[in-house]
Amino acid sequence: MTITQYSLEDLHLTGAVGDLDPAQTAWLPSFPASTPDDVLQKELETKGVVHIRGVMPREFVLAARAKFFTHLAPTGLLKEGSAPVDGLWRSEADANDYVGPASAGLIQLSDVAEHNLQRQWEVPRLPWSSEFCGNEYIRRTVSRLQPSWKDPFILKRQIWRTNIPHARTHSIGVHYDHVFLRGGPPTALTAWVPVGDCTPQQGGLIYLEDSVPLGAALEDSFAERARTAGFTEDEARNAFNAHMGPNGVLSSDPGEFARTHGRRWLVGDYAAGDVVFHSPFMVHAASENVDPGGRIRLSCDLRYADREGRYDARWDGDVYKPDDGL
Repeated sequence: MTITQYSLEDLHLTGAVGDLDPAQTAWLPSFPASTPDDVLQKELETKGVVHIRGVMPREFVLAARAKFFTHLAPTGLLKEGSAPVDGLWRSEADANDYVGPASAGLIQLSDVAEHNLQRQWEVPRLPWSSEFCGNEYIRRTVSRLQPSWKDPFILKRQIWRTNIPHARTHSIGVHYDHVFLRGGPPTALTAWVPVGDCTPQQGGLIYLEDSVPLGAALEDSFAERARTAGFTEDEARNAFNAHMGPNGVLSSDPGEFARTHGRRWLVGDYAAGDVVFHSPFMVHAASENVDPGGRIRLSCDLRYADREGRYDARWDGDVYKPDDGL
């Protein structure tokens, strides 16, 4: 079930490019953390994604949000006089001066943007960041979802993302995660963590309904094309090789992608403490942040694996850093 005050017909969602027709959307079901394990496991196994409410205490999440924006406050990102925990965007600023690490390769960065970007690159190495990302609330939930894993652990390469209001280039395009994790089999489990409330207007993740088979088929196609082209092993596993789109995405227009593949986008209404878990072939994107209050969406991308199984070890060599090629 989904708990929300919003109407899909009234949201007027957009992606990095293009609009989403309400007929192309449906609500992403959500489940309280008290839901029996077998129900959550079945949802993840059959749908490729499960939104679990209340995995973490709300205050724990908001404390991390406050620390993140306190760290970035010297860049001038926030509305003057606002509290860091609110994450209110200084609307007179140029959003391209505050592009995050994951989107930095898509635009020509100004000197100001380069300076501000360095501040964001510092976050994964801060003690409070690793403590939040590696918290026991999420790890225990991973164990509930993957009971066969003998030693579940979080990979070191953890990504903090911002989605600034009305900055469409900050909304990630259509993709599935295994594109970036080709150094191992498709065994990783992603935990997408909204760090603060994230309404449907705030540019959260949207999931393409029943898209795990589609993601797997697309990956098979990419692998076959790489073999035909004579790619080396390193070239074939590169998310940014000659056959891939910019930044490894399949499309920047989620509406067009949904029409092409005859599927709907599942939209979530997320609260601080929620976590969305999805499989490596689940196709997803982000909508544009059109929050009327000017709140910046903050989130974490976390990947989990079984230490006793096979996984992409490239993601566990170091924290997220510039030019790591992943």
